[in-house]
Amino acid sequence: MRRLLLPAILLLSPGIFAQQKNAMQQKAIVLNRFLEKNHYQPLEWNDSASAMLYNKWLEMLDEEKVFFTTPGIQALEPYRYKLDDEIRGSGWNFYNVSVAQYRQRLAKTDSIIKTLLAKPFDLLKPDNLLWPPSNYAANDAEFAQRWQKYLRWRVLDVIYTSKTDDDKNVPAITPAELVKEEATAREKVKKQELSYIKNKQTDLSELEDQYLDCVAWCYDPHSNYMNLKMKKEFQAAVSASEFSTGMDIDENEKGSKVVSFLQPGGSAWRSGQVHAGDEIVKVKVKGVEKDAADMNMGDVAEMMSGGSSEPVEVTLKTTTGEIRTVNLTKEMAADEEEVVKSYLLRAEKNIGYINLPGFYSRETDEQKENFNGCANDLSKEIMKLKKDSITGLIIDLRCNGGGSMWEAMQLAGIFIDIGPVASIRERDGKVHFLKDPSRGTIYDGPLMILVNGASASASEFFAAVMQDYNRALIVGSSTYGKGTAQVVLPMDTTGNAKPGDNTFTDFVKVTEDKFYRINGSTVQWKGVVPDISIPDFFSGDWYKEKANASALKPDNSKQGIYEQLKPLPVSALKAKSEQRLRSDSFQLAMNSAIKYLQENITGTTIQLQWPAYVAQKKKVADMFEKIREDDRKSTLFTVTNNNFDRQKVNASTQQQKDINEAYMDQIRSDRELEEAVNIMIDWRKL
Repeated sequence: MRRLLLPAILLLSPGIFAQQKNAMQQKAIVLNRFLEKNHYQPLEWNDSASAMLYNKWLEMLDEEKVFFTTPGIQALEPYRYKLDDEIRGSGWNFYNVSVAQYRQRLAKTDSIIKTLLAKPFDLLKPDNLLWPPSNYAANDAEFAQRWQKYLRWRVLDVIYTSKTDDDKNVPAITPAELVKEEATAREKVKKQELSYIKNKQTDLSELEDQYLDCVAWCYDPHSNYMNLKMKKEFQAAVSASEFSTGMDIDENEKGSKVVSFLQPGGSAWRSGQVHAGDEIVKVKVKGVEKDAADMNMGDVAEMMSGGSSEPVEVTLKTTTGEIRTVNLTKEMAADEEEVVKSYLLRAEKNIGYINLPGFYSRETDEQKENFNGCANDLSKEIMKLKKDSITGLIIDLRCNGGGSMWEAMQLAGIFIDIGPVASIRERDGKVHFLKDPSRGTIYDGPLMILVNGASASASEFFAAVMQDYNRALIVGSSTYGKGTAQVVLPMDTTGNAKPGDNTFTDFVKVTEDKFYRINGSTVQWKGVVPDISIPDFFSGDWYKEKANASALKPDNSKQGIYEQLKPLPVSALKAKSEQRLRSDSFQLAMNSAIKYLQENITGTTIQLQWPAYVAQKKKVADMFEKIREDDRKSTLFTVTNNNFDRQKVNASTQQQKDINEAYMDQIRSDRELEEAVNIMIDWRKL
């Protein structure tokens, strides 16, 4: 949902548009030529591609259909199948016409917001709102009614949020108290929504950048146009010279503050509860709590970093809509040698556990192969675990969005002796097999890989290799489905530019390769299907690669010559796991939540009367609370440091001990991991 919405901007004169027209069209033509030359699967610009660009651009401008009306869209409709001609140089009208109308609608919205929020809402009057709307408002009267309901919802939400703690314990409010709360909340909503409209009224160059990015998106979801002059407003950078929670924060197109990057080894990274894309709702430091919507980027960054070590409580809204409070600590940047940590899960026998949230590399020169990244770090941890006589190893790649493919190759090489690990097919059809970069293995015991729908790219690469060789049991939910590799290049059509060239101001992240499994299939669009399923919030297809209209479709390539290991006892282990999960309270609660998300992904009817709204919110909150309540500490296993690290922890500071204990508590409370341990125990008994 849009968290902010809002003031008018002066319409650009025809003269200004005329000055911009030729320059922007020329840049679009160059971008298209660049992509035709460099993209793995060049797009055929026809009526179908034109419609895809048309839809994407309108989605970029008005994703939730709160600005445009049907008559305005009908005025743009004649361009639906003409944008392919414009990209090839014939005319250039759609962008200018759509932007002019967009700015008019922002001005209209600004006026409507001021008018509607000048009077109080009757929050005890029954009403409802379907969100997001399925169609544009038919006329200005319906447009105003839609905004009236939306703003009423925002006021209700502000009151509800101010009166609850993590969506729990909603106190009773008398009608008189509700009137007072409404007035305060309405002023807050007015400030936020008008600020949002003002932020939407960006200068022409930013809208140009966004349109060019839509052109690149049409080739595939991971190709992007990038301009060095694009504003990177107040992005919170993690510095090695100051204390930080270890996350970068950006502002999305809706004006919300979201997590854009997790620093490997940082507090947020280690917590396992913060993921890229999470929206920051509140931040609490030294007992002072502030709403992220009321702060600018600099204020948010300041609260989460600084020159001293102190706890930070961050309230997040996940991509699934769950409200979650995470306790983090401001720390100095993590020691590079201690990013990956291993733990012992002591059940009937010792099981090793390593969580890897990202495939990082310490090499800055992408053209130079190195052996000093996450694969090397993980190898060291395995050696420590082997000294503790582990009988099985679990590598957790849930919510691992990928990273260095070279590191994924090296990690695969740790577990197989020799052979190909994948193949790359270039745009000319040539297939190159990627081989295990090192002979031998460091661990040949039972291996399990945990994945989910947020495991992408390099994570899928590694999991697929392990599955194809029968080297590991893949457990969790189907992965994201990104089987492509990108490179950032200057937007140059001569072919002379190289990565890192600083003489250009325009760049493109372009998909240049598609990687395939050694059995000839691909993870692209399909993902890696686990051997044993444990559904979670990221199980739905709505979240994944296949949900993008421009996603490259799956196909097959050459099968490599490789020797599979002995088949794993998948059927027997799967049957035992399914039997447990059928009566597991946590999984039953999770299944209910997944069903709710799938049923409401296209739209939800929101109650706009205070008692009904509270009841509706409480029902959803109770659903998530049931999952949290069942997230109790496991009685199946205990968690300890490996013996090597235990000595270091004992000699560390109290803060480091607290961080270590907090992370082990999280492992103890991971119910999906508990089932993974059950599967490993079953495996060892076969």
